[in-house]
Amino acid sequence: MTLDPEFSKQTTDLIAQTLELYKTAGASPRIGETWDCANIGDFLCGFFVGEMVGSALSAFQIVHQREPTSDEHLEIIELVESHAKEIKEFFAKFN
Repeated sequence: MTLDPEFSKQTTDLIAQTLELYKTAGASPRIGETWDCANIGDFLCGFFVGEMVGSALSAFQIVHQREPTSDEHLEIIELVESHAKEIKEFFAKFN
């Protein structure tokens, strides 16, 4: 593991807290129409995962003042993937 433990913890907390916000807020009824998608849950799931990876990569750059290495980038993705079951279960409700 190349990410420092504090960054990993903060990223894991961000993922969990953001998912809880999504659970509270729900989804806009216009998503399917606006983005022309048939499977709203799949769209939202992909959006959420992209948002979490992007946010973590941005945070990494701010904290470390550099781009992540390929190994660090993969570890960030793995942090998001470690929540895959909960993420998929929640967003499947919108399909």
